[in-house]
Amino acid sequence: MKRRFLSMLLISAMMAAMTGCGEKNAASEPGTTEQAASGDITVGVILKTLSSEYWGYVAAGVNAASKDLGVKVDLQGPASETAYDEQNNMIETMLSGGVDAFVISPLQSESVASVIGDVNIPVITVDTDAEIPGKISFVGTGNENAAYQGGLFAAQKAGKGAKAVIIGGVEGNATSDARQAGFTKALEENGVEVVSVQYAQSNPDTAANVMENMITAQSGDIQIVCCHNDDTAAGASNALKQLGLNDIIIVGFDGNQSGVQNIIDGNITATCAQAAYSMGYQAVETAVKAVKGEPVEKFVDTGCEVISADNAKAYLEKLKGYLK
Repeated sequence: MKRRFLSMLLISAMMAAMTGCGEKNAASEPGTTEQAASGDITVGVILKTLSSEYWGYVAAGVNAASKDLGVKVDLQGPASETAYDEQNNMIETMLSGGVDAFVISPLQSESVASVIGDVNIPVITVDTDAEIPGKISFVGTGNENAAYQGGLFAAQKAGKGAKAVIIGGVEGNATSDARQAGFTKALEENGVEVVSVQYAQSNPDTAANVMENMITAQSGDIQIVCCHNDDTAAGASNALKQLGLNDIIIVGFDGNQSGVQNIIDGNITATCAQAAYSMGYQAVETAVKAVKGEPVEKFVDTGCEVISADNAKAYLEKLKGYLK
């Protein structure tokens, strides 16, 4: 009986020791496993281009996420935002080479979707959304909400009864339509009449001509100009200066260094600043989560900040810091 009792004690002690070892490993393994998994992950990223200020911010965010998360990133972009075939070739080559997740900012949504085809990896669109097979998330600006903030700023500054015009980018483009809707809603809700909407193809020279035509058509009775990007706002500003009109509120969109500098110089009034750096960072972050099997949001809104004379200098320094 005594021997049996001693044997039971010995068995119990051995089981307790084994259980203790098991609990220790379970507690220490997740961190090691996660680090190994992160180090083995490669995220392919193709932007619209790498040769512009705006996309430089997105690229900086991508590289920062790669470093912070400990993952490999293959970052590419065509020579310009009209190099459609070049981007498609990049996509085909990258996907055939093997990546664990793919981040794309499509130049031509339909052709990009066709090139990607059916893939068995997570696909994330950044900045510009598109219907692409395998897409699990869009990371970017809620364009309508961002434009609403800019329109609200202008409406509150001008007051009820003011008249506004909107100079758009490309008619029928989803991004342009969303920005127009946001500007219009904010202005009209706050007692401002939108008297004209025209498009300038995101070209500052075309925007200057459009602005002149609008002023003529409205006999100079315009208090607000809302533009779909900062280049368009700069073109509108040049036209108004030549006409001797210096007290019209001009709101741009994007928040690039040139646009913010134009606010500091008094050429435009405000811009709806997209968080381009955050787009790049959160796109990679979302891709990594997906590869690890973690839940991701279908739409990651990177937000918007209205930049005016009150915060332009501080924001400009922030932008410069991204590109160091």
